Amino acid sequence: MTSAENDMPPGMAGSAPRAGAWPGDIQGIQSVELGLDLFRLLAGAGAPCGLSDLARQAGMHRAKAYRYLVSLARAGWVSQDARTGRYDVGPAVRDLALSWLARQDPLRLAGEEARALAQTLGETCFVAVNGQGGVTAVRVCLPGQGVSVGVSEGALFDLESSATGRIFAAWQDPPSRRLAPAVRRDIRSSGLAMVEGEHVPGINALSVPVLDAQGRLLLALTLVGHAGSLRADPDSPAARALRAAGRRVSAAVGG
Repeated sequence: MTSAENDMPPGMAGSAPRAGAWPGDIQGIQSVELGLDLFRLLAGAGAPCGLSDLARQAGMHRAKAYRYLVSLARAGWVSQDARTGRYDVGPAVRDLALSWLARQDPLRLAGEEARALAQTLGETCFVAVNGQGGVTAVRVCLPGQGVSVGVSEGALFDLESSATGRIFAAWQDPPSRRLAPAVRRDIRSSGLAMVEGEHVPGINALSVPVLDAQGRLLLALTLVGHAGSLRADPDSPAARALRAAGRRVSAAVGG
């Protein structure tokens, strides 16, 4: 038996669980599931809760709910206000959130969003980071059909004339002198940088930032296309979709 098989539940060694078999079709520990259900009610309440309210929402007797809360409190998942007696989520939730955030890969997440945008909008979408040589495209996704603008992985972008470069210039600290203060303020307030043929005649580009929990720039997500198909308009469907993608990646990494 291999080491991987040693880690499998009894009766499953040598074969992977069939699709849909876990968790619904495998018997677990009911008391653990009930405790987690109670914790989810507390976490989803958005404010501290009393024992009676929690027990009623869970359809559980007060004494039983209390025993679960005692165990959850001992493990740090629940805390109780000594003055009001109300329960709230505990410090273990913070530690879990930090651990989860540390496992998120912004480059992978942004690449997935770029792939989806390229296919949905029919435009080239890429991810750029600030590399040793400057602002660099590191993931490029082309639409599956139609005429698209080619961007090479490893391509460098100017801080003034490119939408991608302007994103990095706008979030530089101290502020970059390559970008006018008014332009920087506009980009940061709107969360979008645009160029209309400035970098390459006839080619428009829209770019948005991905920020971490401290508001620091991690990378940029950029759409580029011919002026006839990609409008340099902050309210266009493409701009809205790009902003939404940037917000999703930022939220996933705590930004």
